Amino acid sequence: MSEADGMDEAVDGAMRTGLMVAARVGEQLARMREEEQRNIAAAEEHRARQLQERFDAQRAAARAQLAPTARDDWWDKSTPEMIQQVHQTATTWKAYDPEAKQAAEHIRDQVQARYGIDVNNTGADEASVSAALNRAQQARTEAENERTNASAARTDEAVVGAAVAGANRQDKAAQKAQDERAYDSPERRQQLAESLEGKGDREAVKSRLLADKHQGTPPTAAVAQKPSLARTSKMAKQGGKGKTLERDGLER
Repeated sequence: MSEADGMDEAVDGAMRTGLMVAARVGEQLARMREEEQRNIAAAEEHRARQLQERFDAQRAAARAQLAPTARDDWWDKSTPEMIQQVHQTATTWKAYDPEAKQAAEHIRDQVQARYGIDVNNTGADEASVSAALNRAQQARTEAENERTNASAARTDEAVVGAAVAGANRQDKAAQKAQDERAYDSPERRQQLAESLEGKGDREAVKSRLLADKHQGTPPTAAVAQKPSLARTSKMAKQGGKGKTLERDGLER
């Protein structure tokens, strides 16, 4: 037997094993689709609609994957791995979608004509099929775990981001309060008084310092220091009465 013949036998054996594994994985996935259909039928209206939309999206993706198998040029360029994948997809969906069923029949015919293999009875070594099937299931489990971990990581990132944003807001609020306290300080007012020394008359400087003090005083303290309306009104009346008496004395 030549080296080429040995290579052909190895490829043929791998092809038979791969097709058998793909068929069995497809059957497992088909049972999952059957379970999904039962869940849709049993779910309440809103939940059933969501499940049905997801099911329809998965079916549309399967159709898109199987569509190229109808062309001869796809088969001319396809690898054993590509054929095994479409065979698995067709096996998964042929009971639930007429297009997938048609694709499964076409795949069977093409594999038989091009490779001389019956996809329903590949003649593969059962031990090789079992080992390859275990590897495929392990790879699928690892992929699902990666998706779960990635989802959890995105959730953690969102939580951390919210915590950091909250801490930043607290820091800004604390800094603002500190700046306000630093601005309203005896040292600053003393500096202002010294800078105004000798500029303008004393009454103007005094008024400027008093106004600055009230501007830097907390609202509650400012209200407490503000003269009451009754007192202000009384002082105004007393002042007006004094002026009247003074004018009357002059007239006499």
